[in-house]
Amino acid sequence: MTGPLAGRAADRAVAVVTDSAASLPAGALARYGIEVVPMTLVVGSAELEDGDLAPADLVARLGTEPVSTSAPSPGAFLRAIERLGHRPVRVATVAARMSASHEAAQTDGGDARGPVAVLDTRTAAGGQGLVVLAAARAAAGGASLTDTVRAAERVAGRVQLVAALENLDQLARSGRVPGVAARASRSLHLRPLFEFTDGRAVARRPAHGRGAALERLAGACAATAPWTAAHRAGIDGGGRQPRLHGAVLHAEGAEDARELAGLVRAAAPVGELFVAPFSSVMGAHTGPGVVGLAWWWEHPRGAPPTGAEQWAGPHVPADVPGGAGSGEGAAEDDRVSGAGRTTPDRWVAR
Repeated sequence: MTGPLAGRAADRAVAVVTDSAASLPAGALARYGIEVVPMTLVVGSAELEDGDLAPADLVARLGTEPVSTSAPSPGAFLRAIERLGHRPVRVATVAARMSASHEAAQTDGGDARGPVAVLDTRTAAGGQGLVVLAAARAAAGGASLTDTVRAAERVAGRVQLVAALENLDQLARSGRVPGVAARASRSLHLRPLFEFTDGRAVARRPAHGRGAALERLAGACAATAPWTAAHRAGIDGGGRQPRLHGAVLHAEGAEDARELAGLVRAAAPVGELFVAPFSSVMGAHTGPGVVGLAWWWEHPRGAPPTGAEQWAGPHVPADVPGGAGSGEGAAEDDRVSGAGRTTPDRWVAR
């Protein structure tokens, strides 16, 4: 195991396993020794493991060959668990409503020799990745399997995920939306927006153009900040503020991802933010050009505020620079920096 634990401590530490839908950057996987089970990608007649086909190569084949995805192959989770020896294992999967990956993990976990706890994160991509990182940090700090489970469940209950698509073409090819909707979206230069809530993608009002879409995603995050009046006035007594844990993921949309990360940094005190590409399996569902933002808020005193203050927060100014000038976005790729389930509807009002 590489990362914070080594030697005899690593032999006793809780191990963390996830599927490739989490789309975590390689730096985070290496730092915490996270084991990734690849999901299955079917292109034409070829059945591939996620990662066998580069995202750019997948994009080139989307319009010419049928593409589908499925859960990891039978026994894949069990093989990953057995590679970890006799350590207790925490498995966190993509939403069970989205994939049979969770069912496969439960089946394999039941056949394992050691203790295995399986969690349905009820989210995907960056949201799933943030849940996995929470479990991995707890495990790296020496937490028991029970406490690692609690850490993951806590974040799974708070994490939110929104995304903007370049168009609806791939969803139309897969039959998920009518072809007429895809053509209308293109002709009107609309960017479709979605929120991933409790394992389901929910369409939101589309944005008029790229810049508006990115501002709306960042605004969704800022609108859920658990600011209190004291935080806003800067007089909370100890200078403590809510800290944002975020993930920006993209499919062949690195420039949009960097700009979105800049908007998020300008709007909130960021404790952790990574920028990374979607795995090929996730990109197969949306097509190229998608950019997503996942986040959860860490409250300064360990407990969420109550009442209306939970949703009080600043809006992202319309004139915030795109972030490219900061030089931070590209450096976030492939590493982790820094130390109510539903987004309020007002995030779609702009």
